[in-house]
Amino acid sequence: MHKPKNFQMIVTLALLVMAASCSLFQKNVHTPQTFELRIDRPAGAALHFSVLKDVDTNTRALQENAASRESLSINSITYTVSDYSGNSDAVISGNIEFALSGSSDFTVLDSITDLHLGKMEESGQENTIRLQGSAVEQKLAQLLQRGSMVTFRLNATTTDSPIAASLLVTIDAQMTVEL
Repeated sequence: MHKPKNFQMIVTLALLVMAASCSLFQKNVHTPQTFELRIDRPAGAALHFSVLKDVDTNTRALQENAASRESLSINSITYTVSDYSGNSDAVISGNIEFALSGSSDFTVLDSITDLHLGKMEESGQENTIRLQGSAVEQKLAQLLQRGSMVTFRLNATTTDSPIAASLLVTIDAQMTVEL
């Protein structure tokens, strides 16, 4: 006589566990990060250069969901060129890197080869950064999820000076929060 009740209780408990773990109790919050890497090389400047930008990743969305954050994933990282001036044939090659602010332990996010700044600005083209493996993506995602201050660096060479341009970088990220 107790078997049907025990079976009902086990089924009910199993359904509750499944419901608690399903996505009905989670939501995805869009948490983009946008920043500018400004290149400004005067005439006669060294052809090798570095541009650093500290980015505070502690966004309002992160602050509002601090107690219920589960994970953060990076959907894509893109960049465009704007405000270009200089020799029409100038190109840059180098690495876009990141590190926890104050650290000198930079990780390569992407390598750029022969990026023609003038033509890219003219076309309005958006380049997608191909991450150097899942460990790189995971390291950056952890820094973003914690809301850390992150230093991004363009470590590059150019074929000509003077040049000036902005690389506008967008990190399209998504945070999963528990409801």
